[in-house]
Order: sequence, then C-alpha cells, then structure tokens
Amino acid sequence: MKTKRMYFLVAVLLMSTATLFARPFQKSGKFGVYQYVIEQAEGELDSVVAAIKAAAEQAGWQVLADIAGGVPEGCDYRTHVLVLVDSAYADQMMQANRITGPFAVVDRINVFEDERGVHVSVVNPRSINRTVLMDDTAYRDMTEAHLKQLRELITSAVKGRVSEKEYGQFRKKGYIGKTMGVMAGGKFIDKLEEVASVTGENWQSVAERVREGLSKTSEKWGMHLVYELALPEYKTVVFGTTGTPMDSKSFSIVRAGSDKSRKKFKCPGLAHAGAYPIEVVVAENEDGSVSVRLVEVMFRMKMYFEDAGKWAFMKNMGMPGSIQKELEQQVRLALQPLTAK
Repeated sequence: MKTKRMYFLVAVLLMSTATLFARPFQKSGKFGVYQYVIEQAEGELDSVVAAIKAAAEQAGWQVLADIAGGVPEGCDYRTHVLVLVDSAYADQMMQANRITGPFAVVDRINVFEDERGVHVSVVNPRSINRTVLMDDTAYRDMTEAHLKQLRELITSAVKGRVSEKEYGQFRKKGYIGKTMGVMAGGKFIDKLEEVASVTGENWQSVAERVREGLSKTSEKWGMHLVYELALPEYKTVVFGTTGTPMDSKSFSIVRAGSDKSRKKFKCPGLAHAGAYPIEVVVAENEDGSVSVRLVEVMFRMKMYFEDAGKWAFMKNMGMPGSIQKELEQQVRLALQPLTAK
C-alpha cells in the first residue's frame, strides 16, 4: 500500500510540475487579432475617447492621432481610433527587428458604438507581434508586459465591464499561410514591398518628400496622412495613412467576422476599425540608401480581416491591389525629384 501511495504522490507531483512549467507556454495558443478591454463603457463615445487621451498623456504616452473612422452607408454608429506610442516599447520593437519592427511600434485603440453601447478594444499585440516578429518567442514576455500596460492605461480611464474577449481571425501562430494555396501568405518580412529605394539623399529628406505625397488625399480610397512617428536613433520614420471609403467598405465586407454575437447588428464591422491606419515606413539601410516600405496590402488585409471569410476575399480581390497602387503612386510622385528606382 505504501508503494502504491508513493507512486501516486510522485505522479501527482509530476503532473503538477508539468502544469507549472506549461503555464508560460500557454501564451503560444490561439489569439484573436483584436481584444476587448471594456465592453459597455460608461459615458458617451466622445467622453471615453477624451478620457483615454488624457490618461495616455499623463502616463507619458504620445497620442499620435485621433481618427473618426468612416462607417458603412446607413450606419448610425461611430468609431474613433486612437494611435498611441510608448517610447520604451517602440525602442524594444526596433531592437527586436529593425526592418519589421516599425510596423508594430504603435498601438491602435478602437472606441466604437453599437446596439449594446460604447466599447473599447485594442489591436492584440499577442497576435500581431507573432506575425511581425515571425514567431520569435524571445519577445513573448515583452509583448505580455506591454499588453498589460496598455490595458491598465485604458481601465484606469474608463469605467465599464472589463473584458478580455478576443475576436477577429484566431491564429495558433504568427505565420500566415496562403488561402487556397495561392493567396497572400508567407513570412512577414517577405511581404514587405519596397516602394522606392533612394541613393544620395539622407533619410530625413526622403521622409519629407513622402510626407508631402501622403498628405494629398488619394482619388479613389480617400487615403491621407494621419500620423507621423520619427525614430531618429534608428533613422526611421513611420507614417500612418487611412481614409474613406477604404475603411467603410472594409467594415461592410468583414461584417461580424468571427464574432457571431454581432451578426444581427446594423454595422458590426466597426469592431474592426483598429485595422487602420496603414503604415508606410521610411528607413535608412546599412549601405546608406533609403527605402520606403509598406506591407503588401493583400497580405495586410489578411492580417486584420481574414475572418471575413474566403468568399468575401474572393469577391473583393481587386480592392487591395487598388489601394496599393494609390499608395505607391502617392510615394513615387513625391519622390520624382530625387534619385528613385
């Protein structure tokens, strides 16, 4: 009996130890692209936005933009996207990967309305960082700490039902495969498009030209510059661009996405507003040349809107290419006076 009891205790100990050591790795499970922080917030949308902005500035974060998003035709609800940056976190992301890191240095907070009230969600760094840093687990703790800090910032400013519900496409890993074996998949770094490469000019002058180009509203999708983040120690500038009808059409296409509880809402796609703005990055390379990069728009759409479903992507396959063409045109026209390829 003593022997059996001893075996039992050993088995329990081993199971407990296995569970203990498994806990840190649970963070490598399925994550949605977005995560709620507050559902059914107290107050109107404008007051919630103002409270978050004030809390961010008080905590030393920089508020880069407050964007009133477009909405589908006939929608009576609103969305505001706040773009924030914490300089310490931005530095960590740049040190993690100087080429891909700029595409995840900012945080996007979506404050939006629906039939249930006002809600606050964030682009989930657990999901996005795994993609941008290409499943490098060395930065998992950094990501967890940052998400905790971001959530605490919001919950300190806004009252309501605290939530950790995730939505959007759920992924087990950062790598995004091709849809139907052909569409928009691969390593993130391989999906970066070099719109232009300039030699004989410094990164500041190239960034100035790109700023001028992006400031002009694009003809079809209404894209225009909404924020600029300079990272001079890395000779890099991140620009954010968005507009209507690009955003409103995207929300019409995705609708409720993976969150079926929103299926009967009038304009459920507003929950995905944190997908925008789109990043355009100007960075000096090791050889002294300056590159202007953006994420291949079809791939980026898949990052943030894949839960729209294959059929929705197939029906709207021309949209990403059209958006990319306009962005590239804005940049290349602006760079014509320089030596650009």
